[in-house]
Amino acid sequence: MSDVDGIVKLLKLVFHVDFSREWWCWKYKANPAGFWGEKGDIWVAESEDEIVGYWAVLPVEMKFGSRTITVAQAVDAATHPNYRKQGINTTLVKNVFSDIRNRYDFVFGFPAEILYKYRIKQGWKLLPLSEFLIFLNYDRPLRNYFNNGFLARLGKTALRAYIAGRKFLSNPSVNNNPLDFVEIQEVNGFPGEVDDFWRQVRSEYEMCVERTATFLNWRFSKNLGEYQVFIARSIKTKNVTGYLVLKKAKIQHVKIKNVLDVVDLQTLPGHDKCLLDLIDVAMKVAKDNELDVVHFRVPTWHRHAKILSKKGAICINRVLKLLRVYEPHANFFEFKNMGLISKIQSWFYTLADTDYA
Repeated sequence: MSDVDGIVKLLKLVFHVDFSREWWCWKYKANPAGFWGEKGDIWVAESEDEIVGYWAVLPVEMKFGSRTITVAQAVDAATHPNYRKQGINTTLVKNVFSDIRNRYDFVFGFPAEILYKYRIKQGWKLLPLSEFLIFLNYDRPLRNYFNNGFLARLGKTALRAYIAGRKFLSNPSVNNNPLDFVEIQEVNGFPGEVDDFWRQVRSEYEMCVERTATFLNWRFSKNLGEYQVFIARSIKTKNVTGYLVLKKAKIQHVKIKNVLDVVDLQTLPGHDKCLLDLIDVAMKVAKDNELDVVHFRVPTWHRHAKILSKKGAICINRVLKLLRVYEPHANFFEFKNMGLISKIQSWFYTLADTDYA
C-alpha cells in the first residue's frame, strides 16, 4: 500500500488504539496466507489527500471438510468521524467484495452488534459464539456490574449455587490415555513439530482455521500484545500433546475487568487429562496475577465445553440474552454455493479466530 501511515492515522483516530506502521505490516504483509492488498483485499477512500475510509480483509487458510481452502476474514473497517453517513463504508464493502469474490470461497468476520441486522439483510449468516467463564473471585466482577451491594451479594449466592449444580450435573467421564501424563512448560514460540500435532488434532474438526506452527508464531507474535504460550508434552514419548495461549484482557460487553483470556487451547483427541492440566495452568496464572475470571470461547457441542463444566465454568450466553447484553456472533458471507451453512454449525473456534485488532 502506498500510504500505510495514512491508514494507521485513521485507525488510531477511530479506535483510540496506538497502532503503528510495524503493526500494520506484520498484520497484513507478513500474513503467512499471503498479501493481496493492492489486488482488492484493501480499499480506501480519500479526500484532499487524506485517507477517510478503510475496509480490509485478510486471507486465512481454513480446513473445510476434507480439504484446505483460502477464505477472507474481514478485520478492519473505519470511517473518519467527519465523513460518516455519506455511504463511504457501503461503497468500500462493495468494491472489496467485487474484487475478492473470485479469489475466496467466503468471507467471515466479527463486527459490532449494530451491524448484525444490516448484514442479515445483505445475505450474511450469523453464528452465536459461546462464552465460558471460570470465576476465581466473585466480588470484584459483581461489584463492577451491580452498583447495588445487595444485588452483588445476591448475584454471588446465585452464581455459587448455579456453578455447584453445573459441576454436579456436568460430570463427563475423563479419558485417561496412557500417554496423557504430561509435562507443561512455558515457551517463547511454537516448535515445528506442532505441525505433526496439528495434523492429528484437525482430524476431529469439520471446519476450523488451520493452526500450523508458522501461523501460530505469526498470530501470537508480540505485535498484538503479551501472550504466554505453554506446550504440553507426553512424559513417555516427549511428543507434543497440547498447547495453551493466554493473554490478560477485559470483557467489554459484560463489564468485567481483571480477566485472563484463554486465547487458544488444543489437545490431541481423547487426551482429556492433558486438557484438564492445561486449564489448571490457566487458573494458576490467573491466581498468581490476582485476576478474577478465566475466559474461554469454545462451541458448546465440543468436548472442551463439557470438560470446562467439570472445572466449574459457566456458559454466559443465556444470561447475556436475558439481560439483553451484546452477545458476540461470527458473520459469514458465501460467494460460492459450497454448503457453508451446514458447515458453520460445526465450526470449531476459540478467541484466536477473532479479529486481530
